[in-house]
Amino acid sequence: MSFLEGFGIGLGMIIFIGPVFFLLLNSALQYGVKAGLAVVFGIIISDIVCVALCYYGLSSLMIIKQNQFWIGGVGSILLLILGISYLMKKAKKNTESTIYYKGMFSFFIKGFSINFFNPFVFVVWIGVYNYGQHRYPESQSLLLFIGSVLLGIFCTDIAKVILSKRVQKIVSSKNLTVFFKVTGVILILFSIRLLFWVW
Repeated sequence: MSFLEGFGIGLGMIIFIGPVFFLLLNSALQYGVKAGLAVVFGIIISDIVCVALCYYGLSSLMIIKQNQFWIGGVGSILLLILGISYLMKKAKKNTESTIYYKGMFSFFIKGFSINFFNPFVFVVWIGVYNYGQHRYPESQSLLLFIGSVLLGIFCTDIAKVILSKRVQKIVSSKNLTVFFKVTGVILILFSIRLLFWVW
């Protein structure tokens, strides 16, 4: 029961369209499946870190206003830089053979940092973890619940990468450039919104 409920919640997370969603799509569209998967692993590892912070009782540090300000500030700066870079970027389709391990690691870091330095992610995970604790007080059931939530999120992100691969074949470089500019504007707006939220 805990597995099915947790997996359902994880799949339901697909309704949250944040900055990391656009980063994932853009990475997969331009650089292919490997880049998209690197971003996915960055996202899921950052989620696991959030869960670990909740488990060890450090989540309370994340809801202190001063800490939220610094976390949100770093996240806002990262989003602003990424948004500007997308505005200036011209699409150039790359084959997956052009993505080396060094490049893969940079995509991993982008996925991790954009997700981790977003206070909204901490808020969601604190809520999910607290719900799990009340719903499944036994540690084994709680672990299964949290693990299934992570699995659900992982599956939805993988589905986005697969979808991007299918779309990639029919998207022209011109349309991709337009998509980059739209993404750049959206990320800058997320940056401003995040800064106002933590202010």
